[in-house]
Amino acid sequence: MARDSGGGDASSLTVVANRLPVEVAADGQVSVSPGGLVSALSAVLSDGDRWVGWPGAGRLPSEHGQLDGVVLHPVPLTPFEMRQYYGGFANSVLWPLFHGRLREVELNRTWWRAYRTVNERFAATVIESTPLGGIVWLHDYHLLLVPRMIRRRRPDLRIGSFLHIPFPNAQLFSTLPWRKEVLLGMFGADLIGMQLPEDVDNFLAAAERCTDAVVRDRSIVLRRRSVTVGEFPISIDFEHWDALGESVVKAAAAARQRLSAAVVLLGVDRLDYTKGIVQRVEAFGELLDDRLLDPEQCVFVQVAVPSRSDLPAYRDERDDVESAIARVNARHPRADGSPVVCYLHVGLDEAELATWYRAADILVVTSLADGMNLVAKEFVASRGDGRAAVVLSEFAGSSHDLADGAVIVNPYDIEAIKHGITAAIGLSDEVKAARVAAMRAVVRRHDVRRWAEGFLERLDDVSVQSRRSAS
Repeated sequence: MARDSGGGDASSLTVVANRLPVEVAADGQVSVSPGGLVSALSAVLSDGDRWVGWPGAGRLPSEHGQLDGVVLHPVPLTPFEMRQYYGGFANSVLWPLFHGRLREVELNRTWWRAYRTVNERFAATVIESTPLGGIVWLHDYHLLLVPRMIRRRRPDLRIGSFLHIPFPNAQLFSTLPWRKEVLLGMFGADLIGMQLPEDVDNFLAAAERCTDAVVRDRSIVLRRRSVTVGEFPISIDFEHWDALGESVVKAAAAARQRLSAAVVLLGVDRLDYTKGIVQRVEAFGELLDDRLLDPEQCVFVQVAVPSRSDLPAYRDERDDVESAIARVNARHPRADGSPVVCYLHVGLDEAELATWYRAADILVVTSLADGMNLVAKEFVASRGDGRAAVVLSEFAGSSHDLADGAVIVNPYDIEAIKHGITAAIGLSDEVKAARVAAMRAVVRRHDVRRWAEGFLERLDDVSVQSRRSAS
């Protein structure tokens, strides 16, 4: 891990996220945590930087106090706190609310108190561990109150906050009873990053509606300082996924042979109600019903990574997905007995993912709401062969970056998904190659290193400006 910096404590970085980059099981076993944030931030972390987060169910052993030179600062949470703060307020209030209320939001006051308590504990750890004048970079909706809590006690710190999920429109956000407290918490940052311009607009509108703050030139103007808000669409390590794609060519060919299909469609998602998995399965099933696709020639592989299975909404979503898949498979049996929808409810490592990316002809992403959706970017980065296509929801943030190459669809419209799939299948090899090349060029140019370095450079600029205006 390396980050180009001027040296000294003032350039040191403290990353704050819900989880550490390692996870400790209840039996004490330590493993490196999966997820894009770890790889995303590897581009800017240096020896001696810090990462604050929850270590998992177990206690972090002292011999695992560092990862690649980054010092780990665990924030212990009890199982009760995890249920109330994480499963409760973060994922049963904020997650559905910020994704357009795709599931009912329970406005539980006990969950709110737990969320505030846990945010205070994270803030205390940052305050104690970050050197004078250091940089703090907070991540996502789990810790929205932390910036203000830090600033009250450590005004010397430069604080950035990045929201990985969408920000809802002002009217929807204002239904949250603790709307002002959440916004004031976020105002503690010098720079607030969002995925898309529309997220920035929604946030600024909510700030005007729910607080006394003045909004001017994409900034929140406070009494003694200002907060800059900007879009920083996150990306992936292009070179890494490009190399992975080349390394799994033989494994991908073997996977295709096992499927025994001329056309392989692919979905890769966390098993989450925001991903529109049922909609794409139903669209595929109707194409088979209409005989526009032949079950002997086409197979849909759906990878559904287990997620938050302790929450009722996620258990319901799994039931809905598996029922939809069972209905399609029952209506369209294949001669060899294999399913026309191949369902993999399992977590996969990067090599396994890359194998499916390279084996597929078409990636289908039908997110109903999505901050970015990095699967689409990983897919095109791994397809140096150019023989592929992407059907992409207009409500995935990545549709802004990949619009020139992907087939864009409205995931709420089953007919639109069906049309998108048939259009993608019908593309000539030359058109596919040109579209994939265009998408790869965008992802290569705007890779994860540029995202991370760009955010920190902007944070440095706005921190200096804010201090000048306050003095």
